[in-house]
Amino acid sequence: MYLKETIDNFATSANILKLLKKDAQFNHHCIEERFPMGQDLLFDKRRDHIYLIASGYVKYTYEGETGKKFSFFVQAGDLPFLPLFNEDVPTKSRLEALTDVRWWRIDFSFFKQMLLLEDPRNYILLHYVARTRRELYALAVKDRLNSKERIYFSLLSLIDLGFHKDVNVVELPVFLTYEQLAELSNTSKGYTSKVLLGLREEKILISNKKPWIISDVKKLKELLGADSLPEPF
Repeated sequence: MYLKETIDNFATSANILKLLKKDAQFNHHCIEERFPMGQDLLFDKRRDHIYLIASGYVKYTYEGETGKKFSFFVQAGDLPFLPLFNEDVPTKSRLEALTDVRWWRIDFSFFKQMLLLEDPRNYILLHYVARTRRELYALAVKDRLNSKERIYFSLLSLIDLGFHKDVNVVELPVFLTYEQLAELSNTSKGYTSKVLLGLREEKILISNKKPWIISDVKKLKELLGADSLPEPF
């Protein structure tokens, strides 16, 4: 077993860059880039680079052999993808900038080589696995909910990406739109708008301007029945 704090502290973006900079060829293999809002990158099974987000938000969408698509929002400090095995690389995937983004584009072969040298206990890989495990768990739970509950669940899942103004009040990420929320909840935009209207009338959500604000997190959890949802295994 590992201490979460140990792995989290080791796998920060600052420490990852520190480890990579130990190699004199760092500037040859790692390039800092800007990725404008709305721009996207498409990938097949080939992986020449990985990306370490320095600022902003991206959406990572991948498609498996069955054609099923899944999306995750990724924030500063995280790696959108880090395959454990060659067989894990999805058939198709896409990175989309939800805001203006700054990231490090890192040669994948160089990254793997440096992890072998500087991270023999695989803390960085374990951190990534733990994060994606939580994301996949959330997808599994959400799949069991009805349409309205999926919208509630999606809003609550964005709390960690938002700004906590108070213990019960959270500013949601500025990129959030009706379209993004509908896609995340696997519902139509029209139905999403109807559900959000109900939340506004109950003084749970403020969405007349950006950023949207959940003004009563506790009440939203009660509507979802969050206490009765299964815990991760």
